[in-house]
Amino acid sequence: MSYKSILGIWDGKKSSLAALNTAMELTSAADGHLHIICPAYIRVPSHDGFPYSELPTSLSISEREGAMEKVDKLKPEAEKLAKNCSISFSVEAPILNRDQLGGFMANAARFCDLVVLPQPFGSDRGTADEKITEGTLLSSACPILIVPETMQNKVNMNAVIAWDGSDESLHAVRAAMPFLRQAENVDVITVCNKNKKDVQGSTTELALFLSRHRINSNINILPKTLPKVSDEIRTRAKHLNADLIIMGGYSHSPLREFFFGGATREMMHKSDIPILMAQ
Repeated sequence: MSYKSILGIWDGKKSSLAALNTAMELTSAADGHLHIICPAYIRVPSHDGFPYSELPTSLSISEREGAMEKVDKLKPEAEKLAKNCSISFSVEAPILNRDQLGGFMANAARFCDLVVLPQPFGSDRGTADEKITEGTLLSSACPILIVPETMQNKVNMNAVIAWDGSDESLHAVRAAMPFLRQAENVDVITVCNKNKKDVQGSTTELALFLSRHRINSNINILPKTLPKVSDEIRTRAKHLNADLIIMGGYSHSPLREFFFGGATREMMHKSDIPILMAQ
């Protein structure tokens, strides 16, 4: 099994280049196909259909020209980058309202094996990037690989599974099988902030599941000594020289995580290691 159909994005930002390069490398390794979305955004009231086949009459001339210029710029850039990698690819350059981003990406990802996205938080990222990431993760039933701008190593030699026993974590493990089978080392990290016996039983079952796929794993049950679970995961992953973290996304609702914090949002924000997430 490998990722034969991959979805990526190119928005012209410097922080997106590492994600697109990763998507192209994975496509080449799997002899698969990469579909690249090059979105241009406009600010008008949203409607049911997307993308815009004809720009709304309410759009100002400057916004209209700006959207068309961006599409005309991004599409050739994406095509040039993909051609240089000698892969099978296609490029789509939709003009979208920001409110439509999540739904559009989720729809585009329906028949893909993996979506590769840049980290949604950073100096040149914005609300649109959060909408894309959350919409794809929550609505597409497709795993996403979040790639930080500072990524240096290829995915993956040392994989870490951030395991909490949830359905989301198990979905992520299943989705990550192509990576896990190739990894030299697989470590399972469980931060123990509840009944230790329950945690041990769950991780033992996970290790058995992985062994049946001929994947050997090391179990790490850690006490919660840092303020946040995400801090424990990131610290341990760095100690293990991990180049991929696998975890479930949004075991709690995104709204709750927005106001009160949560492992998913914290990891998206602060991890300098690529993260494969599933929901």
